[in-house]
Amino acid sequence: MSSHRSAVARRAGVMGAIGLGIATSALAGYVTRNLTYDRREASLLASSGVTQRSATMPDGAVISYGEGPPGGDPLLLIPGQQVSWTDYASVLGALSQDWHVFAVDCFGHGGSAKDPALYPALRQTAALAWFIDTVIGAPAVVAGHSSGGLLAARLSADSPDLVRAALIEDAPFFATESDRAPGTFAWRDGFRPMHEFLSTPHDASMTWTRHWVRHSHLRTLFGDKGWAKLVRGPVERRLDLDPHRIPRLWWLPPTMNRALALTACLQDGTGDYDLRYGEMFYDGTWFGGFDQTETLARVRVPATLLHTTVHEQDGVLLGAMTHDDARRAHVLMPDCLLVDRIPSGHDIHRQRPALFVDAINALRGRIG
Repeated sequence: MSSHRSAVARRAGVMGAIGLGIATSALAGYVTRNLTYDRREASLLASSGVTQRSATMPDGAVISYGEGPPGGDPLLLIPGQQVSWTDYASVLGALSQDWHVFAVDCFGHGGSAKDPALYPALRQTAALAWFIDTVIGAPAVVAGHSSGGLLAARLSADSPDLVRAALIEDAPFFATESDRAPGTFAWRDGFRPMHEFLSTPHDASMTWTRHWVRHSHLRTLFGDKGWAKLVRGPVERRLDLDPHRIPRLWWLPPTMNRALALTACLQDGTGDYDLRYGEMFYDGTWFGGFDQTETLARVRVPATLLHTTVHEQDGVLLGAMTHDDARRAHVLMPDCLLVDRIPSGHDIHRQRPALFVDAINALRGRIG
């Protein structure tokens, strides 16, 4: 009996050691992924063949963009807010196999001009039409993400001679209208805090990152105590040591560390993202002359609308648009395929890259 108990104990010890090893390995992998996610994206970008370029419009406004190797039909990628064209790193290599890729920085982002006079949607779509006509030199398939999807729709409506087809990725149709915007996560977590930061006097220690962790709507999802312990406290302590370094917390997933990284912008418009761009979504001036219903009804080119799953918490829309909004946009566009309830976050091209690439490639068969 004693020897049997000893054997059982040894087996239990071995199994415990194996379990501990697996748990340790899993934790190490989790931490590594959280802290090095950007290295993988940098590697994908470097191997994609896409290179940084810039073009200057007749009025002097600079458009920064990435261009892939020639060898296919032109494809224009328009990213969403707070990111540059490199946000498409996960799909650039695959797309460049079949398309001549052009990915732009919207005004107020990356290396493009930072002048609020350039930021409204109609001003930007005119610039994008110039870009297709002058830089690309031929009609293109256009894909836009989030607010870039709004621009893609407007560009398709205004310049059908320059747009062969459009892929619209989780754009915030209708939820961005003035009566509904305050009930969205994007407004409460980004645009309202941006407005408050820009309009309230503060000293140099109050960086946008510090302001955001104090006022982010995410704290309502974590709970005030959980947010203070897991995010706000550690971030502020690190900012006290080095206010110019954006903290990266090993226990937070890449989506959260990316959210922190996206706060690395300067109030004066010299950073990668100009907060004054976001404030135009707070006060609605970005949408001057842009009627979303009327615009969608004029999108006559073949279009695909990608929409993720969405949730609400306490009446706040945690997504770009509702499923009803997506169906409404789909019906308004005469030749539109709706791919709804995609199991993904807002960045479909990052989280479901194969689906995104397939959706773009499928547009080729619908072009007359």
